[in-house]
Amino acid sequence: MLKLFYPILLNPVRSKLYSIFVFFTATIILLISPTGNAQFKTDPDNFNIQDYGPFEEMKDFFSHQKNYVPGQPLNEVVKTIYVAFNIWQYDDGSGSFQETDEVLEQISQIIKWMNYRFRNNPAPSHPVEGVDYLTDSHIQFEIKDISFYRNSEMMDIGCFHGRQLNEAVFNKHPHKRRYLNIHLTQGDCRGGSGYANYPSSGNLETDSYNVGFVIEIRENLEDFHFWALMIHVSHEMGHNLDLRHPYDSEFCNFSHPDFLFDLFGFEKQDWCENPRPGCDICFHQGGWSCDRNDPETTCTNNMMGGNRGAVNITPLQMGRMNRALALKSARKYTWAYSDNPFTVNSNQKWTDNIKFYQDILIKEGNSLHLTGTLEMVPEASIILEPGARLIVDGGLITNALYSDFFWQGVYVKPPEKRGFLFWRKKTPGAEVILVNKGAIENYLK
Repeated sequence: MLKLFYPILLNPVRSKLYSIFVFFTATIILLISPTGNAQFKTDPDNFNIQDYGPFEEMKDFFSHQKNYVPGQPLNEVVKTIYVAFNIWQYDDGSGSFQETDEVLEQISQIIKWMNYRFRNNPAPSHPVEGVDYLTDSHIQFEIKDISFYRNSEMMDIGCFHGRQLNEAVFNKHPHKRRYLNIHLTQGDCRGGSGYANYPSSGNLETDSYNVGFVIEIRENLEDFHFWALMIHVSHEMGHNLDLRHPYDSEFCNFSHPDFLFDLFGFEKQDWCENPRPGCDICFHQGGWSCDRNDPETTCTNNMMGGNRGAVNITPLQMGRMNRALALKSARKYTWAYSDNPFTVNSNQKWTDNIKFYQDILIKEGNSLHLTGTLEMVPEASIILEPGARLIVDGGLITNALYSDFFWQGVYVKPPEKRGFLFWRKKTPGAEVILVNKGAIENYLK
């Protein structure tokens, strides 16, 4: 190799040409290099946020379920929720499923059925005119653990004590706090088939629980209706992801931001004579045996309808569930990444505490004023074009809760020279400003 380069180094003409070649090669590499690590300015002198605005307040945008419908900018990717099954038994091992390969296979089959339904959503039995229904909810589930517990007290504790069931599991297996826990017991459900808690927006570390009431375990598993158990688990999972019953608890006012027009319609139903006080529509009928094909009933095949044919998810229900995976505590079990970035193409102010499953791209000349919290999945980054600005004003950008890895960090695209010959001008550089104890942490250096 030394002999190969030796003539170039000795020949002045070749040496000059080689130097020019190296210079232009390095320049091209620099120009095509897309990003570099950002330098942070902390509490710059004479900082005044008014000098960078005005800003568009984005709280309403982030809070509305319609903006999380699959295919919208806030929902570009299929998300996977990690779950764990906990099968409770009496102290002697009786009263519930036994730990056999066949049972493990059937439990796994429940999630396979759910995953198929959530990606291949059946058509609604009672479609609302003017609504484009979707087949893919952008939600999947992955079993991380199946365990059997002998504990008579927990076996009989009842569906409405999911928090105690969770804590009993966490005391034995602390790592299972990372998963959404599904419990199967024989405890009293007060006439119901199970219970699940709603996700929290006030405490994002709240643990979800999904409890199923298994009242009869036959020796012959072929006689057990695992498909019905799947319908039940899906229904309770809907509650875990912020859905309500269309037969008694769903929002019933047209003016409510979470009203489901694609389930109840855009006006009071023809059959609705006496809505509940304060409601604009009538609730549907419910009950396991309610026949959606019977014209004398008002039940539908909606997943939250509580009947044996409850399978459909409306687009707005999909949006609400995906919103819970961004804004509420159910997000801590959820993982995904899309390289299709969420684009900031105006001066915006973000005040929410939100988890992002994609990159954030701040376009040239625009500013993002962050006073809330951003949780970033490990693959995600924030990218600033030339002249863009990220202002973390008392806010926080960090890695996602329960993530085993740092997120990718903030990158800036280098300034560009634009124009021709003597009129070429360099574009302004991007800025990252930290003020009022704003912080960016747990990123790859």
